[in-house]
Amino acid sequence: MMVQFQTLCAGMTISLLTVGLAVAQPAPATPSATPPATGVPDAVTPPASPGPYVFGSPPSAQANRLYSVNSRTGEVSACQFERPEGSLVGLTKCFPRDKSAGPQGAGTYDMLSTRYSGETGIFRVNIDTGHMSVCYVRDMPKEGGGVEASVVCTAAAR
Repeated sequence: MMVQFQTLCAGMTISLLTVGLAVAQPAPATPSATPPATGVPDAVTPPASPGPYVFGSPPSAQANRLYSVNSRTGEVSACQFERPEGSLVGLTKCFPRDKSAGPQGAGTYDMLSTRYSGETGIFRVNIDTGHMSVCYVRDMPKEGGGVEASVVCTAAAR
C-alpha cells in the first residue's frame, strides 16, 4: 500500500511505501475531480507508474543521512542535514559520489537496510540479477592531497 501526499515543492509527489522507503514521482498536473474506479480515496491510490528513485535511511540512530537509488541505473546518492555553528538555519549537504556509486549494469535497482543498529550504509540490490553491494559515505583521498567525504559502494556480488 502507498500513501500519496499531494502538496510538495518542485511539483513532486512523495509516495511512502509500507516497507519504510519512499518513491519520488511527478505530481499530477490537475487533481482528479472524479473518484478512482476502485472507490479508494485519492490519498491511498497507487500511482500509475513508480518514479525512478527509491529513498531510505540506514538503521543507525546516530546517522543523520538519507540515501537515494535510481531504480533504473543503480546510481546512489546520499545527503544529510547540517547546521553550521552559529547558524539559525541548517542546510542539506549532499556528498559527491565515487565512480563505484555511479550507474551500474542493466537492471531494476532497489535499496535495503539491515537491522544492525550501528550500520550507516545501505544495500543497493539489483532485483533482476540478485547482485548487491553495500554503499556508504567514506573519506576518500582527493587529487592533490587531503580527503573528501564521498558516497562509495563495494563491488556487486551475490
